[in-house]
Amino acid sequence: MADARELLRRYCQDSDQSGFSEFYGQESGRLWRYLRARGCSRDGAYDLLAESFLRFIQVVCRDLRAPVALLYRIAINLHIDGHRRAAASPVVSMDADADERPDESAQISDEQDYVRALLETLSEDEQNMLLLRYWIGLNHREVAETMNLPEGTVRRRCAAAIQQLRVRWQEDSRGG
Repeated sequence: MADARELLRRYCQDSDQSGFSEFYGQESGRLWRYLRARGCSRDGAYDLLAESFLRFIQVVCRDLRAPVALLYRIAINLHIDGHRRAAASPVVSMDADADERPDESAQISDEQDYVRALLETLSEDEQNMLLLRYWIGLNHREVAETMNLPEGTVRRRCAAAIQQLRVRWQEDSRGG
């Protein structure tokens, strides 16, 4: 995988469109999975992905120090803004069966729902850190840049969040 800064340097300084295309290819799938993990619908994740890259391309050439962090900060802010707008004007679905799942995937869905419920017991920052680090695959430095925190803080908070999840998992598995 090519270095994001180098790809975008080629795009910004050399007007090499292939640099941006390669960066998009590297990051779009990871960002889309992150948005899905944060609760976006398939279409919503695609919409946020497009809007994130649109805003990213408008500002990235001003500062190439941490482009991946910049992209995720834009996406996180757009996601938060979307939640605020949705809370201000909730939409009620008229299609009661829209979220029904096939029976053969019920066990997987139950496990996913359980993990999602465990994650939701953590703070929003802890959820973001764990999703960026372990679901998306960013390293601690990239997560720190994305969340505008020191790298050591991210390491400690990730470890503490994982420990919280482990304790809750063990308590649930013992029935207590």
